[in-house]
Amino acid sequence: MPAIFRRIARPDAVVLETSLDTELEKAVDGGKLTLYFIHLVVIKASNLINSDVGFNNTSDPYCVVTVGEISDRTEVISNDLNPTWNEKMSFFVPKKPEFLTFCVFDDDSKNTFSSKDDELGSVKLEIGDHFAKTKGSSYEGELQLENVKTGSIFIKVTCQVMKPIETEVKLGFSKLQLEGKEQEREATVRALDESEQLREDAINELGAKEQEVIRTAEELAEKQRCHQTELTAKEKNILDQADIIEEKIQKYEEAQVALLETEAKKKEAETKLTAAEEKILEKAQELARKEVENAEALTAKEQQILAAADALEEKELAHEDARKRMAQIEGLKAEVENELTSKETIILQQAAELKQREKEGREALTKAEQNLLEKSKALEAKDAVAKIAQKKQDENEDRLTLMTREDQNKQMEIDNLKKLNKELAEELREAKNELLEQELQKKKSLSWPGACW
Repeated sequence: MPAIFRRIARPDAVVLETSLDTELEKAVDGGKLTLYFIHLVVIKASNLINSDVGFNNTSDPYCVVTVGEISDRTEVISNDLNPTWNEKMSFFVPKKPEFLTFCVFDDDSKNTFSSKDDELGSVKLEIGDHFAKTKGSSYEGELQLENVKTGSIFIKVTCQVMKPIETEVKLGFSKLQLEGKEQEREATVRALDESEQLREDAINELGAKEQEVIRTAEELAEKQRCHQTELTAKEKNILDQADIIEEKIQKYEEAQVALLETEAKKKEAETKLTAAEEKILEKAQELARKEVENAEALTAKEQQILAAADALEEKELAHEDARKRMAQIEGLKAEVENELTSKETIILQQAAELKQREKEGREALTKAEQNLLEKSKALEAKDAVAKIAQKKQDENEDRLTLMTREDQNKQMEIDNLKKLNKELAEELREAKNELLEQELQKKKSLSWPGACW
């Protein structure tokens, strides 16, 4: 296995040096600080009574909300018995309040004949149970005003228990956790980058090996084509020589046929000469006897027989010539057979050489195929290792995705906690300012008409 397939170490988890309980214990006193937060919206009122006297003159209502010793009020809506305020109020109190008090008044500050605002009704809303839940609860609805014939107000209130120091400690601990997760993520990213680089190196090395195998295969194919071309040329040469030999064999067969015809004619001539010789000998004996008896008794027929004897002598000479020609043909036949035998021997030798070369070529091709198979197996093994590396990389990427998603969720929680802490800090600052204002209002409460305690 090449060096590029070494195992990538998994990043160690970041372990914080502290815990949430430890951080909360450090803030023993401050961590117990509890504030009761009330967020209120005074939406509107309806069917209020008219406390103003006079033609075309109606009440100018406003609403005062009291929580314990803290009060707040809406703006004044002139000449409207169904006013819409949509006024938002927030209260922070150190002790859990049990109820809210709503008092509606008619603003008579512009009336020179009245020194006090007239009350248009009041109502109390119990809110102690709304702080029982961890995340608090809310109420939205209509409250009927008491001590008057008609009139109601519509409100929306949300109650929640706040522990600002504990929230701040949790926020700080979440930051530490997020920093640890970020370190883990960075280490994982580095490991993934290293794994990706190793995978690319492995792919490049496998590509180079494949290119080398392809080049080797092409060279073997080219050698095979050259070998086949060489075999084709030699086969063509052998075929040409075979054609020449076949032509000579045909000539030899034609000469042999002619020789057989000549032998047949020779036998026929010998047979004819034998019969004629017997007749000639008989005639010669008879002539010799007649010559002895009477040399002068030779007839014209005998002269013809002598002429026939001369002709027979000439035929014997011709027969001798034919025998000489037959001997020449036999020599030619032997030469042709010898030449055919040498050519056939050469052809057989060349055919054996071709078969040997073909066998060597096949053995060479077989060895090359074995090498290719071995290299192919090596490539398959490397490919399997690369797939394992790819699978591990995919697992690391999935783990990184999961960690990234967890980090995003943590970041969202931290952002929410930051936002809530910021709101709490702002509301706490406003509550302090309101407490200061309430202190000032308490000092002037005796001179504030219409206050409801």
